[in-house]
Amino acid sequence: MKNTIIGLILGLIIAMWAFYLYTQKPVLKDEAPPITPTSTVVSPGPSINKISDEESIKQAFAQKYNREVDEVHLNISKKDSTHVWGSVKFGDEIAGGWFLAFKESSNKWIIVQDGNGTISCETIAPYNFPVSMVSECVDQNGKLQKF
Repeated sequence: MKNTIIGLILGLIIAMWAFYLYTQKPVLKDEAPPITPTSTVVSPGPSINKISDEESIKQAFAQKYNREVDEVHLNISKKDSTHVWGSVKFGDEIAGGWFLAFKESSNKWIIVQDGNGTISCETIAPYNFPVSMVSECVDQNGKLQKF
C-alpha cells in the first residue's frame, strides 16, 4: 500500500510536469518573436541650445575681458539683425561704457569697439553700422566724421 501511494504521488508529479511542458510553447533559436504593429514617433535630431543675442554678447565680453558672464551687465539701446549699440558695465561698477557689436555669418557676436571715448571710423567701417547707431566717428587723423 505504501508503494502504491508513493507511485501515485510520483505519477501525479510527472503528469503535472508533462502538462506544464506541453502548455509552454518552445522558442526555437531561429524563430523570431512575433511582430506586433506599433506606432513610431520620430523626434527631431539633437537639440541645439540656442542662446539669446544678449547672452552671446555677454559671453563675448566675458571672454574679451577675462570676466565671469554673470558679471557682465548690458543695456541694449538699438539693435537690428546684425548690429547692436548699447552700454556695458562689469560687476558693481557705477559707470560703464558704450559698445558696438556685430553678428558674424556664423551667428557669433563680436565686440567691434567699446569704451568711453570716441568711435574709430577705421575700426567700425568693415561692419557697416547704420547711421541710427553710429552717426559720427573720428578718422585716423582725429577729424570728426558725421553721417
